[in-house]
Amino acid sequence: MPEQNKNKEQSVLSRTASAAGAAKGALKAGKAIAGAAKGAAAGPYGMLAAGLWENRKAVGKVLAAIGALLLIPVLFILMLPSLIFGNLGLDTAAGDVLNDNTLIMENIAETETSIEAILREKHDALLEKIEREADSLGSDCEYSITDDFSDRIIYESALVISQFCASQEDYREINLAKLEGLLRDNTDGIFSYTVQITDYEKTDEETGETRTIYHYEYTVEYAGDSYYAENVFHLTGEQMQTAEEYAANLHLFLFDTVYLVEINPDLIPGETGNKAVDLALTKLGTPYSQEKRDQEGYFDCSSFTYWVYSQLGIYLDIVNIG
Repeated sequence: MPEQNKNKEQSVLSRTASAAGAAKGALKAGKAIAGAAKGAAAGPYGMLAAGLWENRKAVGKVLAAIGALLLIPVLFILMLPSLIFGNLGLDTAAGDVLNDNTLIMENIAETETSIEAILREKHDALLEKIEREADSLGSDCEYSITDDFSDRIIYESALVISQFCASQEDYREINLAKLEGLLRDNTDGIFSYTVQITDYEKTDEETGETRTIYHYEYTVEYAGDSYYAENVFHLTGEQMQTAEEYAANLHLFLFDTVYLVEINPDLIPGETGNKAVDLALTKLGTPYSQEKRDQEGYFDCSSFTYWVYSQLGIYLDIVNIG
């Protein structure tokens, strides 16, 4: 058995080293994240991630086998949604984007601006429809509109970005224009409305006549983040899992800009990340639910991130996320 384990480890290291050699040219060409679109799915980057992941307990040996890539967190990069590295597509991504958080944040901000603009278009179109319908009501009718989204539409951009990346089989199709097209074509139903009709009696002060007035209460509703996976990106079960992993890792990547962080001074530098991964793996298979995230046995992206790091003495207090 020890000999079998040794042979298995050597096989993993061999495949990983071979993958590193294949990826080395891509690094020099400035396309270090071209294979990230599929996470650990295929190609030299997929082989590299698979080798690292399978043998993560012997990560020191694996890193020794890929010395050419020690300057970047390859495995972590492969587990991020690739749109954040280049909104025009990965083939056009800047060569230094891997190490330029400012550039990544600019890409994310541009993507969020586009998503918000499209959601606002859909919202405003529905509002116009409601107003046209309401204006056509008879003289014995009045109406009011309850619209909680007139000032702000709250959505989880990390999840939308991650689901989009997970939905694309070809990394060359991952770009902001493609995302915008999918959102515009498939979000007509993301906003809807309900109508509640009540009536009351109103007496004319001059004539003394009493008539029935019907009040139409229109309420604008938003389908929520669950809408995207099924209606916009049409994710399979496997793609959904990939998207959840992308989103969780994107939250981790952004935590120092999204969260106020209180760090336990007893933590040992260099060990926290490995411990976080090991803890996260203990929750594989846990159901994802935003509605039930505060219940035992359920997580969404933010609650899962909070749980992992709180176990390590790092407490993430959510501040305003725009």
